[in-house]
Amino acid sequence: MGRKKQTKVDKTPFKLRRRRLADGRESLFIDYTAAGKHEYAFLSLYLVPETSVKAKRENARTLRQAEEIVLAKTEAWVNGKAQAEAAKDKSKTLLVDFMDLLIAEYKGQSCSGYANLRTAKSVLLSFRPNCRLCDIDKRFCADYADWLKGGYLTKDGKPIAKATAFSYFWQLGIVLTNAWQKGYIKRNPWKLLGNHEKIQRPESRREYLTLEEVQKLEHTPYKRAAIRQAFLFACYCGLRISDIMDLRWCNISVNGGQWYVSVVIHKNSKPISVPLPAKALLWLPERGESKAPVFALPAQPTVRRHIKIWAGQAGIGKDICFHTSRHTYGTMLITAGVDLYTASKMMGHADVRPTQEYAKIADKKKEEAISLIDNVF
Repeated sequence: MGRKKQTKVDKTPFKLRRRRLADGRESLFIDYTAAGKHEYAFLSLYLVPETSVKAKRENARTLRQAEEIVLAKTEAWVNGKAQAEAAKDKSKTLLVDFMDLLIAEYKGQSCSGYANLRTAKSVLLSFRPNCRLCDIDKRFCADYADWLKGGYLTKDGKPIAKATAFSYFWQLGIVLTNAWQKGYIKRNPWKLLGNHEKIQRPESRREYLTLEEVQKLEHTPYKRAAIRQAFLFACYCGLRISDIMDLRWCNISVNGGQWYVSVVIHKNSKPISVPLPAKALLWLPERGESKAPVFALPAQPTVRRHIKIWAGQAGIGKDICFHTSRHTYGTMLITAGVDLYTASKMMGHADVRPTQEYAKIADKKKEEAISLIDNVF
């Protein structure tokens, strides 16, 4: 029979078969095994007796059509097996796909971090778009740090700011920590990096409010009461805005007459329990249901804009944002005589190094006080 050689397909469960019919034609069908038994898929394709050149050509076309069907089924079967294997081994998940899952999870929980993850995802797509979780090792993290510090450019062709590079880099750490906690990877390569291999936060001036400035804000009403209450509450407990936005009434409790706020810090997944002073309790709204948010806040850019307006109305000339409340709390602790170790625990720091920045502020305030004495006398 004059026909082209059948396409060879390795390791396929689909076999092209023929069955002779009473009228002399041959019916083409696929024989395959499903659930341990033979199944048949008839293709409604037929070979005719080759009594002429035209019949031979027609049969060749019909066989090619049938072989293409077998090939398509085989490819679908192979892809299905690959997907099933990938489902078993979560580490083969694409990094950007896992980030999409994390972004959706954060957004569903009203976590503020999803916007930062979305931006970090676009940056990682520019770095290595098809990277899987199992491809990420210590070398990948170090290369990403080097690329952010010099290889990644803005639309104007300039290197990104150090603070921006720091933010993008640490978002990768958040993603890898989540992947490890959720069982997608067995080891967290982020933990293998030394401090010298990570992008460190650039030195910045930590703006804080003095006690007098906090009192000015307390005595200045504002149309967005929830923003005002949340900011003043944070001045007396030090929670970041991401943790304030996630705060539920069930996170605030009393034990032996002392009130506490207990949360899992969004930034480092570290659980903390902070005692609340009476001043903090004054700025809590009316208590709601256990799972209800304590503060109904808008998006962070809106919060930032209203805080600036409110501070201006209070006569405060500093360029403040919500995080200023945390710096204010840290400065208050050290100024009040709380030791570095205790202060670091109350602020949820992993070690005392970040807390030492507040000690520097307190020392500077002491120096300024001495200068005032010198000027007077």
